[in-house]
Amino acid sequence: MKIPDEVKEIFKNEKYHQLATASAEGVPNVSNIGGKYLRDDDAIVVVDNYMKKTITNVLLNPNVSILIRREKVSYQIKGKCRYINEGTEYEEARKWMKSVAEKYPAKGALIITVEDIFDSTTGPNAGESIL
Repeated sequence: MKIPDEVKEIFKNEKYHQLATASAEGVPNVSNIGGKYLRDDDAIVVVDNYMKKTITNVLLNPNVSILIRREKVSYQIKGKCRYINEGTEYEEARKWMKSVAEKYPAKGALIITVEDIFDSTTGPNAGESIL
């Protein structure tokens, strides 16, 4: 799957997005994410600096959603997530985070494989997949 260029551009250039997770029982959690980058055309990396509920949730329920937004244009990215805190992928994420600012602990990383992207902008196409 290839993330469309417009979605990539918003993801890369807006500072914060919202990541939604749910517990095994379905209790929702939403957190702001700022330490994030596109690994490739179908995967997102979110660095774990201070996450608690988010990590607990993804370890039990890998389904996640990210809302990205610029002014009135928004998209919902849905995917499967895995948490890592060792190995090559983790070291790459840690190195990237430390290059942004040494103060961040970079305890782990969420690797999100994008499965679908939906238009979340108000209007007739809201809720429709753009892939």
